[in-house]
Amino acid sequence: MPKVLIIDIHAEMYRDRLGAEFPDLQFNLCHRAAEANGDLSDVEVLICFGIAVDDSILRRANQLKWIQSLATGVDHFLRSPSLKPDMLITSGRGIHGASMREEIIYLMMAVNRNALQAAEDKKARHWERRLWSTLNGKTAVIVGVGVVGIAIGELLKALGMRVIGITRTPRAITGFDNMMPTDRLVEAARQADYLINVLPASAENLGLFDAKVFAAMKASAYFINGGRGQTVDESALIAALRECRIAGAGLDVFQQTPLPADSPFWDLPNVFITPNVGGYIVEYEELIMPLVIDNMRLFLAGRESEMANIVTRWMSNPLH
Repeated sequence: MPKVLIIDIHAEMYRDRLGAEFPDLQFNLCHRAAEANGDLSDVEVLICFGIAVDDSILRRANQLKWIQSLATGVDHFLRSPSLKPDMLITSGRGIHGASMREEIIYLMMAVNRNALQAAEDKKARHWERRLWSTLNGKTAVIVGVGVVGIAIGELLKALGMRVIGITRTPRAITGFDNMMPTDRLVEAARQADYLINVLPASAENLGLFDAKVFAAMKASAYFINGGRGQTVDESALIAALRECRIAGAGLDVFQQTPLPADSPFWDLPNVFITPNVGGYIVEYEELIMPLVIDNMRLFLAGRESEMANIVTRWMSNPLH
């Protein structure tokens, strides 16, 4: 039976659940990637979030056959120089719709209702009734129309918003008022009251949200990022926020994680920050385990082609 390397703060839980189903499996457990510093030459299966892995792990695990990502995005793996061209990778696609739509609406409401000011008022014991604007009747532009984007669109439509989707594969989807191709992003940004990014950091998406996009946005509009920091020109975003050319931003992801203490984002009064917690929910392991167990069963049976969420190099954009 293959040896399985699990890198996660809850590695023991994954081991116990998998061990109960497949008692002959061997396990190597690490809570952090830095702990995986020994001999990995006998590891055949890797289970982890991509953000936890650096290239040295894949280089030393030279017998690795299968990577099960615990996340939807797999761009961290795909950027690794030591990733074999024929490596089997499966993602956690399909479980994040509920949590991500709640994270996005949280960011939208936080910037719209000025949650930072409300927190300061409470701290100062200051009572002031401040006007706020409803989401009803506003336009949301969602960039990335996969499982997550569709779930967000359904929720925002139920709140009375006009919903536009941006995708490289335009098609009619219930809950979306319009669908536009990615090369019309600037045009769509002009219409947005909320420009929402849920794209992964695949090669074609890097720096997609640039100065032209932010220049097209209305001064009253907000930028919401729950996708990947690498898809955003952060210098252009910071300039737009500092100069109040857009109203504000709700950001869960950044180019560098954790966000450095000297980042300008911390001090911008029109920015609300969460620390990459869009999918970091109490129920996460219970949601992902059925997928991991089913894929392990198929892998051990030699039925790899039937495994769920197989990622290929030409289809490395699971949210799009």
